[in-house]
Amino acid sequence: MRGEDIYEEGIVLSAASGRATVAVALGDACEECTAKVFCSAGESKQNTVEARDPFGVHAGDHVRIVVHGEDMFKAAFLLYGIPLLLILAGILLGTYVFDPGLMPTELWSFILGVGLAGAYYLVFFLNGGEARGESMMPDIILVQGRD
Repeated sequence: MRGEDIYEEGIVLSAASGRATVAVALGDACEECTAKVFCSAGESKQNTVEARDPFGVHAGDHVRIVVHGEDMFKAAFLLYGIPLLLILAGILLGTYVFDPGLMPTELWSFILGVGLAGAYYLVFFLNGGEARGESMMPDIILVQGRD
């Protein structure tokens, strides 16, 4: 998946402790980009991206960053694959656990599956930021204007 890396250029907004916040201009491809999970688009026409900084950049430096294809795949699996598996597991488990009664078994099974996926998202977004942040963070690969 090395050929699927995304390269962008931007300006460093801030840098500290081996990390940098880089402003990257929104392009036409941003709407359909699978790497949107790495960016935090605000009201302006730019995204900000947290990136690993092996060069010791400073605010105002022009840099080139790379988002690796395998990181995009991991992010997509964490955001879509696992919840889909949890929904399916909840539906399958629910059909064997719930007895038909007031509501059909299928409805209770679906509610169980969606509840499992919702609980996963809750844990993922409240607790998972630190665990996934460093391993899937884009890298600064070039600082323009430096020797």
